[in-house]
Amino acid sequence: MTNSSSAALPDPDFFWDPNTNPPIAGLRPHRAQSYRLEPEIFGNKFVVHNYGHGGAGITMSWGCAHEIVDIISGHGFAQNEGVAVLGSGVMGLTAATLLAQLDLHVTIYAKAFPPHTTSNVAGGQWAPSLVEHSDTQQFDRILRRAFATHSAKLGQGYGVSTRLNYTPHRSPNFDIVPRDVIPEPQLLNHLPFRRLTSSGFAYSTLLIEPPIFLARLQNALVTTGVQFIQREFSHATEVTALDENIIVDCTGLGARDIWQDHLVHPVKGQLVILPPQPALQYLYSGHGYLFPRQDGVVVGGSEEASFTDDKPDIQMCRTIIARVKSVFEGSAHALTGEMVPIPDWFIRNK
Repeated sequence: MTNSSSAALPDPDFFWDPNTNPPIAGLRPHRAQSYRLEPEIFGNKFVVHNYGHGGAGITMSWGCAHEIVDIISGHGFAQNEGVAVLGSGVMGLTAATLLAQLDLHVTIYAKAFPPHTTSNVAGGQWAPSLVEHSDTQQFDRILRRAFATHSAKLGQGYGVSTRLNYTPHRSPNFDIVPRDVIPEPQLLNHLPFRRLTSSGFAYSTLLIEPPIFLARLQNALVTTGVQFIQREFSHATEVTALDENIIVDCTGLGARDIWQDHLVHPVKGQLVILPPQPALQYLYSGHGYLFPRQDGVVVGGSEEASFTDDKPDIQMCRTIIARVKSVFEGSAHALTGEMVPIPDWFIRNK
């Protein structure tokens, strides 16, 4: 085991005024069995589906965008041919970015644009969470390409930075990633905090800050001439009525109704955004999570499969805060894994 630094890392300040920093919530587009990334022919329309990534949208985004380029390149296209991208979350924006580089005429159709997308309600840690897959070879390829492209944005104003994530237990989210992407974690005799001093692990990963990342992508697309058209689709016939013959479907939860894909369902996640704390330059996961960003310290860790609205619940958010705060206070129940009574809809990050 490796000894952590003798100097303890600074503890978070968990003071939270919900009137000043209201909580936020979003519905992750989870798809049972596997995310969907494949082409489909509808008459003379070539549709590439790309949805169902759960809580791994930002993580997988660039990798899925590269796969889309491969699929469309294999299908063939004319120079400056029109391509419709449905959705302006991270999947739509990254796909549009790479497609525009092919000299295709890209138009994004979406019911909402940043900062009002589900992708904006994300913690931003690079880790494939809450996503199922059935093709390991493709999944690993997506993760490798995604991590490499995110890493290439370091220091370029995309809100991407390297971080260590400290965990009291091994993380399934990181352990499913190829070791050439996320190396074997450091094994620590004790975590480097004043009172959170159990043994643990340190994973080397990235933090992608959604407010910065999404805005940068959107602004760059506007600069290159990509059009953003506000439109909501409710059925496949509305999609196939578009003028474009190549359609990239990044509709997330909307795919459930548009394509009658009943494998798609929402998983609600709620976040508390504490005031910014620049001294915190680490991530923490375990019994909830804590991701310090420039716009604030994100505290989360809930997974609710029985809700269909995206309204935050103040009591549930107080529970999230109390849970993570108790970990950093070194409470016995937090460090030993014993659970304090909490609502059924709160699922701890294992």
